[in-house]
Amino acid sequence: MVKTVAISQLKTHCLRLVNDVARRHRELVITKRGKPIARLVPIGDAPMEAALSGLRGTLVAGGTRIEDFDTGVLWSAARR
Repeated sequence: MVKTVAISQLKTHCLRLVNDVARRHRELVITKRGKPIARLVPIGDAPMEAALSGLRGTLVAGGTRIEDFDTGVLWSAARR
């Protein structure tokens, strides 16, 4: 289950909530007047790999579809 927090609570407890997301590797949905407006998600090897592999075959550069790309290269570049 995804945890939700009101934006007013995020303002008050930002550091604690960010640390909790990073430590537990679980996203946090931020709400305003009860409606979701944003997500705070952890950064890590597995989520990045999953996100990039999900894009395989969907990227277009200069009008040409990129069918295969090396997620390892992209990830190592993002870590620097």
